[in-house]
Amino acid sequence: MGNALYGVLTAVMAMSLLLMLILVFGNVVMRYVFNSGIMISEEVARMTFVWLIFIGSVLAFRAKQHLAVNMLMVRLPVKQQKVIHILRQLLILAVLWLLIDGGWAQTIIGLSTVTPVAGVPIAVFSGAVWFCATAMALMILADLYVAIRAPATPGNASKFMTSYDYVEDI
Repeated sequence: MGNALYGVLTAVMAMSLLLMLILVFGNVVMRYVFNSGIMISEEVARMTFVWLIFIGSVLAFRAKQHLAVNMLMVRLPVKQQKVIHILRQLLILAVLWLLIDGGWAQTIIGLSTVTPVAGVPIAVFSGAVWFCATAMALMILADLYVAIRAPATPGNASKFMTSYDYVEDI
């Protein structure tokens, strides 16, 4: 299921990028050729860009492509790697909880305010934060479940430093 969601999010990112390209390029052509423009294009492109960034963050988080320094971790015994991994994931989960809570509060607040041209609630922007933090938190919870259950043996050491693909084994 994780790979299917990964594919769907990748497709959504591609479609978002295509929509942004069409809207912005179309607006430029309309302004220079026809001396008019697409009023809604700026707002939709901005919303699409925000969602593109946060979906990309979720995909990068899943693939562990965010910045990490593991030079100390690889030198530790496997049991200590496991303990540090679990503590690190709990710390990340705590920060993600702050984003989930704040993102949800901002989404509720943004429901009553709309964009000037499109009339779309501003909650669309903070909803992207909430979605991103929630998706990452779910991955962390699945990772913690696997990490706690996995014995601290040299064969499992890679589970404490590689991508979330092994979560599929649950």
